[in-house]
Amino acid sequence: HLYFLSTTSNHDRTSRLESLKLGAGDTIITRSSLPKNSAGAKNNSKTQRNSKIGAMDPVTSEEDVPSNGQENDDGDDVDDDHLHGKSLIIPVTSSTNGNNYSPQKNGDGDATDATDLSSSSGLFIEIFPEEMPSYRPSTLSNVLRDERAPLSTWCDAGLLYARARREKEGCELLNAAVDDDGVMSGSNTGDRLRALASAGIAALAQAGRPVTAGGGGESAEGDDDGDKSSGLLERLLEATRSAERRDEEQREELRALADARFTKADNINQVNPMTWIGKGMLNLAQNRLDQARFFFDNLTLRECGEILPALMGMAAVKYAERDYEGARELYGRAISKYPSRSGAAARVGFGVACYRLGQVDRAKAAFRRARDVDPDNVEALVGTAILEMGSLDPDVLDPREYRARAERVVKMMSAAHAADHANASVQNHLANHYFWKWTPVPGTVRCERG
Repeated sequence: HLYFLSTTSNHDRTSRLESLKLGAGDTIITRSSLPKNSAGAKNNSKTQRNSKIGAMDPVTSEEDVPSNGQENDDGDDVDDDHLHGKSLIIPVTSSTNGNNYSPQKNGDGDATDATDLSSSSGLFIEIFPEEMPSYRPSTLSNVLRDERAPLSTWCDAGLLYARARREKEGCELLNAAVDDDGVMSGSNTGDRLRALASAGIAALAQAGRPVTAGGGGESAEGDDDGDKSSGLLERLLEATRSAERRDEEQREELRALADARFTKADNINQVNPMTWIGKGMLNLAQNRLDQARFFFDNLTLRECGEILPALMGMAAVKYAERDYEGARELYGRAISKYPSRSGAAARVGFGVACYRLGQVDRAKAAFRRARDVDPDNVEALVGTAILEMGSLDPDVLDPREYRARAERVVKMMSAAHAADHANASVQNHLANHYFWKWTPVPGTVRCERG
């Protein structure tokens, strides 16, 4: 979902934002996030060509899976996502002398960007990516309103929440923005379209996360001793079914919310690739594969070319249709064309498709490359651990090697559990490991009559 949230409606490469370098702290931010007369801002651009992920070449074995190399010299993978690893910058437009900002209109009747008004003091609020989880959406939305932050800053904040795996907070913040007429009316058409599509995609991202529901059922304390065991089991089963129903109802509400956001964006402009991508994701989540194919392939890929979200979406459609060869080809094309921005998810998808095709060595290598890109990627950790677990054979391996490899598997599963406590696959495999381990618990027991 991160790739879709960071996609703007304008895919022209000439519209990329130039970067500036602040004197103090050496923090890279974008021109659109700075007041023009911001203190300490310099006009020298910062070259942002750090390590990139290598392109996808044809593979014939584990070692032929593309390496995480450097970016091509032709710049095919110039990163449009200006917030990758960057701070959120909120220019301070409020003041103690009562000079508050009111949006200015351009010749077309659209409001100009709030950052066009320079703060007299040159002050701004900076929130680092690792700090985002500590900020409540309600608190951050109040700050954004007080400082008359442009709608694009709201979208950037939602993206940072998503990067921090805080889908719920990002959804809450973005929907607070689009529900605020004051925020929406003071923005141009492009920003309104991006905010609506982002709010819908954020709702889908939250719906895709596992929901940890509270316990249901009633206490069994009043049952007779003979009925306690069976009564407790029935209550637990009923509580589980009730929780599953609540989870599904919540997911349906989020999908309905996403559909409403996409419909509102269509009312503004029906020719918006970001809305097409969102609708494709919605139909994919509802297993309407023909409709998802229409938005990903017939509209986005045909009208905009091979942009990353459409390639990833079509790969997911192919996989859902059990066309694993087609899915692998599209994931590979996404990595070849966007070696950096395709990230760990494309490599995980490539690896899972390879596994379905019986190419276990390729799958292992792809998962390993995904972990190189994102060490905390849960799917890559689980995939690697499961394939390693399947290759453990105590009758073939030396006992010392067997214990060492088994320990690595458990460490990977533990790391995945630390990254995502609600992942059912991780919990199942860890439970299976500890069940068969039968580790003795030392202790002293004292029994008393009665």
